[in-house]
Amino acid sequence: MTVRPPYLIRALLDQLIFIPLLFSTLLIGTLFLGAFLDGWFAVPAALAGGFLLWLTAVFGRRVVTGKHAGHADARFAVRYRPLIVALAYTLVCAAVAILLPASREGAVFGPFANWFSITHLGTSMGVILATLFASPTPWVYLAPPLAIYAAYTAGMAAGFRRLSVPPLSWRGPVVCGLSVAAALGLLALRMEQLRDGVLMGDHRPMLAEEFFVHHYQPFENNNRLVKVDSPTLTIAADYPRLDGATALYPVYAAAAQAIYQGLDRSSVRKVVSQSRTPEAYERLINGEVDLILVAQPSAEQRAMAEAAGVTLELTPIGKEAFVFFVQENNPVSELTSTQIRDIYTKRVVNWSALGGRDETIMPFQRPAGSGSQTAMLAHVMRGEPLPAPLREEYSEGMGGVLQRVANYRNAPGAIGYSFRVFATTMSPITDLKLLAIDGIAPTTESIRTGAYPFTADIYAITAGTDNPHVADLLAWLQGPQGQSLVEQTGYVPVTPVR
Repeated sequence: MTVRPPYLIRALLDQLIFIPLLFSTLLIGTLFLGAFLDGWFAVPAALAGGFLLWLTAVFGRRVVTGKHAGHADARFAVRYRPLIVALAYTLVCAAVAILLPASREGAVFGPFANWFSITHLGTSMGVILATLFASPTPWVYLAPPLAIYAAYTAGMAAGFRRLSVPPLSWRGPVVCGLSVAAALGLLALRMEQLRDGVLMGDHRPMLAEEFFVHHYQPFENNNRLVKVDSPTLTIAADYPRLDGATALYPVYAAAAQAIYQGLDRSSVRKVVSQSRTPEAYERLINGEVDLILVAQPSAEQRAMAEAAGVTLELTPIGKEAFVFFVQENNPVSELTSTQIRDIYTKRVVNWSALGGRDETIMPFQRPAGSGSQTAMLAHVMRGEPLPAPLREEYSEGMGGVLQRVANYRNAPGAIGYSFRVFATTMSPITDLKLLAIDGIAPTTESIRTGAYPFTADIYAITAGTDNPHVADLLAWLQGPQGQSLVEQTGYVPVTPVR
């Protein structure tokens, strides 16, 4: 009596390695094709998916009608062992992934995506690329391998019919089907438990943080960077290494595009990075970059520099408004500084106390060390501590807080904060409105005069670099061309621009 079918290893290689890699290859090709078809991604994706499933079924049929033709154990657990083993592997990996602790952010399935991507690298390569600008659910990762197993098994069944082997008892398929259904049901239940208390809104896709700087890449054709005609400073070697906050990337990326000679869209990435504020400070202090454009350092970042034996040198290059925003359908359009502090200390928890509707206020926060959180503590809270945010009140990225306030239709009482240029110029999200604070709207003029209460300086910061061109670059940023670039990007220059 045969215990292991002779095609087991070949069938497992097909389902777990060869076909998943083919899946990724086809998906990547489809994405590129969709780009040439001006967004008609669904058509080539459907064709590629149908072709892949047909080809998978062909592989399944051939594996049982090839050199091992004639083998067909009467037991389901033996005849379809490739399916059982592959399913068990995938469902166990999914169970481990779904039991990992959820992140603090609203995208609670990040650990699942990471673990499942590693264990199912073949299919996940393509899925990750396809969902680059979204935060998919676990089903997006589970669907490709499960579809492959189903198509492959259908092909095997067709092969067995061609061999005219005796039919199986109904018990094996039924037990297998019920077991898989139960496992998927438990996974679905666990997903709902993770979502419990997390505002999922209308489930519009969450844009990845990279999306907000996608159109500001230096030396890319048709980018949105400010163009500088006849720059008064050029650097052709020993380029200062730049990094900084997401909101300031358009400034230093435009400066590099204007000043750095001899680079292209590929080579410029070696000297111009966008790591976000906390990482930018760490890289500056560790000597990995020469200059960063950010908001003022937090107390922790100053302590980090002191511990490393470096001095942070701050050069102001512009001014910006630190703004608060709500959904556009929120009737509240103005708050006082005191009311903002009351909201974020949870002394006020309902919009009705502020002249709004009877809705719970959802105050979103940013992580410690980010430019927004540092500005919040320094300019708004003024020494009053912020309570730790709940998991559903936390957003890792600048783009994330905009999306969470705008997208959560089941929580129209959300409020968040960011910097004005990022919220109004760099973000494609339009269904938000900025709040006036103490009766002053965050306009260019109110920032220039200091009338808007939450005005913050933006800095070019160094930490003792020996790069010979950094001093020239700092002087250029404070000079007429640099200040004009700052103004055209949307910030308020520190010196008048003629």
